[in-house]
Amino acid sequence: MVGADGHRGWVYYLAVAPDLRKRGLGEAMMRAAEDWVAARGMPKMQLMVRTENAAAAGFYHAIGYETEDRLLLAKRLDGG
Repeated sequence: MVGADGHRGWVYYLAVAPDLRKRGLGEAMMRAAEDWVAARGMPKMQLMVRTENAAAAGFYHAIGYETEDRLLLAKRLDGG
């Protein structure tokens, strides 16, 4: 799932079934998402990966994404 806030694109979810990985499907979906965002005039794509998800981080690094120094703030609204 990809979206845009008017300034940058965001990838919210990307998944490939385990038995279909290593075939370029994830990269193809990311390129399609990048094209969608670029076609709307936004120069940057962002996403978040949990720190313990090294495999996902490795995937994104392999296709050209870089780690940026940011502070993520959040607030649970459901009492959880």
